[in-house]
Amino acid sequence: MKATDKHFELDVLASIFTGKDRRATIAAGECMTCDSQGNNAQSFTDDLSRKEYQISGMCQKCQDDIFGAGEED
Repeated sequence: MKATDKHFELDVLASIFTGKDRRATIAAGECMTCDSQGNNAQSFTDDLSRKEYQISGMCQKCQDDIFGAGEED
C-alpha cells in the first residue's frame, strides 16, 4: 500500500517518536506501533481502516486498540 502525502515535518515527528520511516514502513506492510508485518489491503476490516493505515501506519489490531473497535458510541 502507499502512504498518504503529509507535510515533511509530520513524517519527521513520526520518525522521532517511533524510530521508523512512515512511508517505508507502510510500503513494507509493517506497523508503525507494534512491528506486525504482512499488512495489506485484505488485512483491514473496511475501507476506513485501510485509509487509516495509509495515514498512520497502524495495523488493524493497533487501530482497534486505539480507537476502541466494537465499542458503543
